[in-house]
Amino acid sequence: MQILNVLYQNPPKNIKFIDRKLTIDSSKTIIIGANASGKTSLVIDYLKKFKNEESLYINLNDIRVDKSEILENLISFLKINSNVKIVAIDNVDSQITADNFYKILKDNVENIIFTTNKKSIKLEEFKSLNLHFLDYEEFIAFFHKNLDQDALFSHFLSHGRSVTSALLDISEVNSYLQNILKENLDDMHINLLKECVAFQGQSLSVYELYKRLKERIKISKDSVYASLGELEESGYISLVAKFNEPNATKRLYFEDFALRNALSFKKDFTKNFTNVIFCELFKFKEQIFYTKDFDFFLTKRKYAILCIPFGDVDLLFLKFKKLLPVLKILEARRLQIITMANQGELSIEGIKCEIVPFSQWALGIDI
Repeated sequence: MQILNVLYQNPPKNIKFIDRKLTIDSSKTIIIGANASGKTSLVIDYLKKFKNEESLYINLNDIRVDKSEILENLISFLKINSNVKIVAIDNVDSQITADNFYKILKDNVENIIFTTNKKSIKLEEFKSLNLHFLDYEEFIAFFHKNLDQDALFSHFLSHGRSVTSALLDISEVNSYLQNILKENLDDMHINLLKECVAFQGQSLSVYELYKRLKERIKISKDSVYASLGELEESGYISLVAKFNEPNATKRLYFEDFALRNALSFKKDFTKNFTNVIFCELFKFKEQIFYTKDFDFFLTKRKYAILCIPFGDVDLLFLKFKKLLPVLKILEARRLQIITMANQGELSIEGIKCEIVPFSQWALGIDI
């Protein structure tokens, strides 16, 4: 019980916290998000609502914490310290771990918070909060309000979506992200992520990935499939399906677009720009598709998106006119072409085309 006593007597320190768009509002909550998405910050901020003697915070990623010992002694600890009203278990690593802690806590404490990076963990009586990395609006809250939009977007591209990255000097970001990978992934998964850079925003060929990897490490095609699934499960990558073609190859994006620069020296502004826009689409909380002609398509909203950072407005409208028959087939009511700076609007036969600069688009998304 010594570890529990130490944790109880040394609650986590207050940290710099910028309000997120998600809030904890249920007595039983599981926060699901990738490593460095801000789960711990959200929990620690919420614990400030309670007195120190009313809360117990346990970080299972702390190498000083023995999970088996904690499970063995937790009931006795809570009976002795009956004033504890909330227990937060940070970094739950599996469904079994979640179930084991809940069995103990459900009858012994009023409020329970779990955090995990495993999207598959489910607890029936818990409210699930899917915490993504910072979106653009959340990110710019970390910076001075007098910075212009170009400077803010430049910072966003350089720092990425991790909460900690937003607070770092630009020279420290790649090292920080690399350390996160080293702390949480083995060499094989890191090598796989490095090869994924070549497929950013492209249709993913698992066979091509396998061929690239087998030149450097011993690996099977089945293990590549399994490892990709693990990277998606843990929030490093997203695989986007083609609309109405479930058997077609999926397109790959990083859930934090800054990973590209941490994994590779090769630059590709257009691919990363498209990845930035993909990440902003998480706000809609619905499945994202791609089509042959459009980077993204949201079926419920009948909403198509093209990511073209640079282009003459007249040429972009010409592209819209050529794509009009495709938009009709998709029953899309709206096409947005996201650019760096250009803007304009045109409607034809009830279908609106909007050319919108990224900053204006990201800050004006109507959810």
